[in-house]
Amino acid sequence: MRLLLAIALPLALLAEGAPIRKEAQRQPAATTAKKKLRKIRSTAKHLASAPAPVATDKTAPAAPAAADATEARQQPAPGAGSGGAGAGKKWEVNPEPTGTESVFGGHVDIGARWVTRAGDFNTYRSLVNLSQGARMTNAQLRLEPADSKLLDSGLLTLTAWGGDPYNTARLDMVKRGVWRLNSTYSNIAMFNALPSFANIGTPGSPLFFNQRTMDTRIRNYDNELTLFPGTRIMPYVGFSRNTNFGTGITPLVLELNEYPLRNVIDWSLYEVRGGIRVEFDRFHATVEQGGRRFRDDQFVYSTETLPGNRSTPYLGQILSLTKGNQLYRIRGEAEHTRALVTTSPFHWLDLSGSFIRSRPKTYSELNQLIRGNVVDPNNPLLLLAGTTDYFFGNATMPHISGSAAAEARLGPRIRIRESWETDRFHTTGINTLRSLQFFTPTSSSTLVLTGGERLEVSRHRQQIEAIWDVSKQLTIRGGHRYEWGRSLMKASTYSQGAPYDRLEMERQGGVFGFVLRPVQRVSLTGDLEFIDGIKTYYRTGLYDHTRLRFQTRFQLPKSLFFNANYSRLTNENPNPDVRYWYEADAITGSLQWLPGGGKNAAIIAEYQRSKVRSDINFLYPLGLFPVASNYRDYAHTGTMLIDLRLPLARNYSGRLSAGGSFVTTSGVRPTDYYQPQGRLVLPVTPKMEFFSEYRYFGLSQTIYVFEGFRTHMYMGGVRLLM
Repeated sequence: MRLLLAIALPLALLAEGAPIRKEAQRQPAATTAKKKLRKIRSTAKHLASAPAPVATDKTAPAAPAAADATEARQQPAPGAGSGGAGAGKKWEVNPEPTGTESVFGGHVDIGARWVTRAGDFNTYRSLVNLSQGARMTNAQLRLEPADSKLLDSGLLTLTAWGGDPYNTARLDMVKRGVWRLNSTYSNIAMFNALPSFANIGTPGSPLFFNQRTMDTRIRNYDNELTLFPGTRIMPYVGFSRNTNFGTGITPLVLELNEYPLRNVIDWSLYEVRGGIRVEFDRFHATVEQGGRRFRDDQFVYSTETLPGNRSTPYLGQILSLTKGNQLYRIRGEAEHTRALVTTSPFHWLDLSGSFIRSRPKTYSELNQLIRGNVVDPNNPLLLLAGTTDYFFGNATMPHISGSAAAEARLGPRIRIRESWETDRFHTTGINTLRSLQFFTPTSSSTLVLTGGERLEVSRHRQQIEAIWDVSKQLTIRGGHRYEWGRSLMKASTYSQGAPYDRLEMERQGGVFGFVLRPVQRVSLTGDLEFIDGIKTYYRTGLYDHTRLRFQTRFQLPKSLFFNANYSRLTNENPNPDVRYWYEADAITGSLQWLPGGGKNAAIIAEYQRSKVRSDINFLYPLGLFPVASNYRDYAHTGTMLIDLRLPLARNYSGRLSAGGSFVTTSGVRPTDYYQPQGRLVLPVTPKMEFFSEYRYFGLSQTIYVFEGFRTHMYMGGVRLLM
């Protein structure tokens, strides 16, 4: 069956139906000549019985026109009943009803996928995770009821239902000038078990597995109802729900040993919000008030005696864990206030501002049961038979951020723009630990500890720049940026001073840019930043850095476009204890050829060459002596798509698409990844299209050879048009 399907379904690319001309000019099969005649007669009788006097010689030609209009409303909407240009058109909620008669249209894509795979299964699931079986790959259904007092238009969109790792749904409904509802849903299968991450041992050994794996489901709901859309004042309310549940593996970290245990994950976040939007010609504002509730429960447990990751004795004994349980319970709540304003009080002045305030609170509990032969965390020379711990803590984090901007036009060619941003928060937490330590199964002691921590962070930015339109072909800008802030955070474990460090951040520099349009179809844009760092919070934070970006666009014929981009970022912290250097640059070129607007053929190609380099010193934990960390990565990325119309017969055509992408990297982790694919779409009947798809996924690595995989994927199905 697979061989027949592979032969019958040639390869093609674009997964969302390409335009297919086959019946755009046809009359619906259900409309016969007799039906047309009956419509003309009924319309003529209706016009003849109208109260207003109408001459018969004028009524006669008007009747066919009215009948044609009535018939046109009964024809399928573009893309719903034809494979023409509308087959690839995205449905949109139409705020205006199309007529007095109901309109129902759309399409449903149903198919099946076959997968043949070789190589590491966990790597494939972590990166691709597409399985075989029947699928509803896409569906779009639209309804416009006639003369409805509750609904003008509705649109339901479904993507990748039936077992794929990422499926979505969206519902848009509107009653013009009365209400609008937008609802979205997404279901994400999050799997991560790369063998080369968080493991010990060598490939093939019992200990060689990822000790931080996850196999969870993330589900997101979001709903928003707006009243009186399109008017001056629009109240709205919204509700969101996010959940994550599943299983995994996580290490239980004890003194001088770690034990990988099973993990059950279950968390959720609920949000309710409401506000009002105000829209005037020169004034726009949004005010919102909302609240959130958060819940996070995790259960870590063991099912057998474990030796842990330590393979050597400690104090002449083998460390082990016979029973281990951890139960986390975290509850949180927060309220927020948000306001956005933009206004133009004068024709030469634009103002904008935003304000966000929130005050989240969290309450945490931890119950831990340890049994075995473990090291006392407070006395490394003492071995314990187990511990029973109870931890309780709570924290608050008031957070305020705001921004303001103004742009003044000083004449027809000069503009002055100034912006200001601020962001500040602080976290205060207290905790209590009650630990019951067992020296033997029958003797124990109790330890009670209390503590607390505080974190304060503030950041501010001010920027002013002037923009000068030198001519119609050239615009330049230049300005100054100043950033500053303060922070209070817990000192490093190896610090010999106070328990808290007070840090400051300060940097300033110039910002420049230009837009050059030498001829009508050519444009060149450039942006440049020179920032001098004075102080910084973190060793890897922005210090003395330069940011450069150039973008050029050529339109040769009307259907040929070429873009070239170059970006570069360098950051240096010359502090002798840090010696940090970071460099990243990328060159990108893209080509688009759309003869006739892409009606019969289209070619899209893109290539990028990028480089990342990082050098920094860090303290080695055993001995606390400096060690250099050097990272290098060089990558080549390319994508090419070709879409062709297949003229099979008069008013009957298919679509063939092919292409793919690749990524090759060299440096600390050389990797090659290839993904060619193709797609063929053929019309079968006025209400059905046939599609076939092929994909290949290939990953190989020079160092981590065991993580490579190769996958061939075939898919075939039909699109049912309505």
